[in-house]
Amino acid sequence: MRRFLAAARIGRSPYFDRSWYVRRYLPGARPVFAALHYLREGAAAGFDPGPGFSTRGYLAAHPDVAVAGVNPLLHYERYGRAEGRELTPPLGPVARPEREGQQAAEMAVIVHAYHTEVFDELRRALAVFPEHADIYVSYPRGSKTHDEALIRDAFPGAVPVAVDNLGQDVGAFLQVLERIDRRGYRAYCRLGSQAERLPEPLYETLLRGAVGPAERVAEIVQIFRDRPEVLLGGARELFRHGPSALPDTAAVLTALLGKAGGPSDALETDWGFFAGAVCWLRAELVERLVGCLRAEEFGPGQRDGQLAQAGERLPGLLAQAMGGQVALASCLDPKAPVAVLPGLPPEAPRRNIPMTELLGGLGTRWITPAVAAMAAGRAPGLGADRRYNPAARAAAPVGEYAILTPTGDRPEAFAQCLRMVATQSLQPREWIVVDDGARPLTEDIALPDWATYVRRAPGPQDPPHTLPCNVLAGLEQLTAERVLIFEDDDWYSPLYAEFLLPWLDSFDLVGLNLIRYYHLQGRAWKHGFQPAHTAFAQSGFRRGPASECLARVCRSENAEIRQQGLIDRHWWHGFEGPKYLIQDHPALHLGLKGGAGRPGLASGHDRAEVDYIPDPEGAYLAGVLGPDRMYYEG
Repeated sequence: MRRFLAAARIGRSPYFDRSWYVRRYLPGARPVFAALHYLREGAAAGFDPGPGFSTRGYLAAHPDVAVAGVNPLLHYERYGRAEGRELTPPLGPVARPEREGQQAAEMAVIVHAYHTEVFDELRRALAVFPEHADIYVSYPRGSKTHDEALIRDAFPGAVPVAVDNLGQDVGAFLQVLERIDRRGYRAYCRLGSQAERLPEPLYETLLRGAVGPAERVAEIVQIFRDRPEVLLGGARELFRHGPSALPDTAAVLTALLGKAGGPSDALETDWGFFAGAVCWLRAELVERLVGCLRAEEFGPGQRDGQLAQAGERLPGLLAQAMGGQVALASCLDPKAPVAVLPGLPPEAPRRNIPMTELLGGLGTRWITPAVAAMAAGRAPGLGADRRYNPAARAAAPVGEYAILTPTGDRPEAFAQCLRMVATQSLQPREWIVVDDGARPLTEDIALPDWATYVRRAPGPQDPPHTLPCNVLAGLEQLTAERVLIFEDDDWYSPLYAEFLLPWLDSFDLVGLNLIRYYHLQGRAWKHGFQPAHTAFAQSGFRRGPASECLARVCRSENAEIRQQGLIDRHWWHGFEGPKYLIQDHPALHLGLKGGAGRPGLASGHDRAEVDYIPDPEGAYLAGVLGPDRMYYEG
């Protein structure tokens, strides 16, 4: 009885339009049952009760109602009206941009601008499209950080499109497609800011394959113009094997494929989809897509990750089912021609790879030749280029991270450390230098004004190895969330921070797992590989649980820590949170032993250790440091 009374209350609402509801959602049904249908099923499916009330908009504006599982219009009539609750009308159509004197657009670029942190990358990506391209930028309506003015200012010339914040990037994409006039478009380029925030360099890698330089865009547009068999396009390295990525979405995809009229065995074929769903789609594929997956299927108040994941994979599956081909562009080599293939390229792994690992591996493949070119002297960055220049610092990009450097009684080594920090391709926002030397470092070296100098004078209570004390003092000064350790007597590539930082967006503790040592006085080298930890000098962490664990280790009375400074092993072994040892990386760090100043006490400082390999001519040193060897020879 209560259900029928609730339906009657809905039916009396001025926002419930029985005829409109039946025409839109229940063609052929009897209007008398429309209010009951909205109460029992319609609201959960995201249906609107009439043209003046948005089901999803009301729940998005009032999450307490969504959590309670109450029908939104019923809640408004019983309580919301008296409480002055906000109403949002349903989303309406979007007009195409008007451009005088320009040719009609044959392509539409659809961008979901959710994460404001990547607006710069999105702007750079959009800048390579021709002027006559129609650009639509969606944003979550009702958001405290997004509005139409922000989008117009951030993306001049684009059409802002408010969307309900449902279905992640897939839901936003579908809402735009359903609201724009799609006539005349030959192809669509879909860009997004990702449901889960990706590290900046990894996000740029994601965009690079689908967009790249203007010449790449022109080439892809020409392919879609001349080759109707091409239905899909994007980054070759990000075209993943579909069947291996279906543990949770196979049933959903099967149902969607059935609605599209595709063959039931298509899921078992060797098809692919683009990681991150940044891709190009032919208009015929888009029409098939919106015919089998509607934005309203992302119901309010429910977890729609499974449907959103299926939606990301669906274009690749539909392209395969329709017998189409795929245009694949390299995100590692922007000058490589775009290849057209009937399906997944042979080199694509037939196993599921997490997004961060996939993009991180691409970052390694991108940075390795850059490191090799620097070491060989074919590219600038080492040798005479490595000097502190305040003007260069002012012009360099600054990342949201800190560098922590403990030091003491090693001014010659620290002078090299200043070079290492000041010439990072991505500069730190803050540099914390903790000095416990008998002679203050600042009496010999002038630190830059953006460095924070902490003088921790040596005391009688100091342990034999003071690294734990200096680290504790440095932790108290940090304000940045991401932190890299730079030891004062080691060598770091200019690309070190740029490579390591992205991993700290996914893990609390990261490090390079191949440890390279070089003994300067003894002319010898060795490598170390610890399967469960890495050197303190090549570790990075996020403030929070990882830094709290580091502080506990530094306060420990463990003899190895107090006498030898073996923080790294105990820190890595003791931290139970998200951590990652990067196995595949070029020579971005070299632990230098036997240099000037106060000697270290941990492993590697004694040249007599049996695993050192002689390097009398300095060939190993030259191979890793390249022109930077000028600072360490003689």
